[in-house]
Amino acid sequence: MALTDLSRCSAASRYRRDPQAGTAPVASRWLLIEHPGPWSKQPLDTPPLLGAVGAEVEKVCGSFGGRVLLVRRPGRREPGDDLLSWYAVDTVRRTWVRGTWRTSENLLHAAHALGVPLSDSDEDAEPMVLVCTHGTRDACCAVRGRPIVATLARALPEETWECTHLGGHRFAGTLLSLPDGTCLGRLDPDTVVGAVSSHREGRVDAKYLRGVTRWEPAVQAAVAAVLAAHGPGDLDNLVPGRIDAEGDSTRVDVLGREPMPERVTVDVRAEALPDAPLSCGDKAKQHTAYRAVLRP
Repeated sequence: MALTDLSRCSAASRYRRDPQAGTAPVASRWLLIEHPGPWSKQPLDTPPLLGAVGAEVEKVCGSFGGRVLLVRRPGRREPGDDLLSWYAVDTVRRTWVRGTWRTSENLLHAAHALGVPLSDSDEDAEPMVLVCTHGTRDACCAVRGRPIVATLARALPEETWECTHLGGHRFAGTLLSLPDGTCLGRLDPDTVVGAVSSHREGRVDAKYLRGVTRWEPAVQAAVAAVLAAHGPGDLDNLVPGRIDAEGDSTRVDVLGREPMPERVTVDVRAEALPDAPLSCGDKAKQHTAYRAVLRP
């Protein structure tokens, strides 16, 4: 697959210049289940999650404002190593709860850890970088994601993981930074280390920013617009204040700490874009862009 082949969703999206601000998955808490694969097209159809177990895990995670990802370390696992880890991560307090699993009952316990155990946890979560390489979901995720993982694994071996679908195949390569919940997209092997390093140093470049997952799409887009106008900068210095939504339009007051402006009002409009394939081999579908304009 050529990375410039416009029959591939990520190449076509780059060519169309689809806006990616506001496209991050929405979740304030994440359940990461280590699973060596192979991963099914729908992650929770992967044994032993297939059936009632996966449905219950998804239901429990959703009740706590969370989502679940399957994750694995790059490279091959050692034969016979059947003790796998799970991590429940809070992107607001940036804490976690950890455990291991062998059985489906262990995974149900892990899902419930997103609730009271995570709320009560004072253990600071360690940094993790999760790169989508979910090739059974979309070819672009694997073709663009795997070279990124290989590059990151050399630079940040303790922090780098592969993960299942982060949404937005067309923005591959895409990654999720935890515990802060920042989602970046349209990364390549030659840009990913610099983008992750800049993020860690508080110099996020808005051109890679899909959004912060604890915020809804319109807020993600508003923060990205302020960052584009006044950054690069630290996303911790930008938080939403008052939010007024009416139909397809949302007004967001973005509150900042120095060196960002103290307050910027942003008008965000959800705009339906012309039909286009949003995944490789898929039929053309309508999709949404979040157009953000800063008020004077």
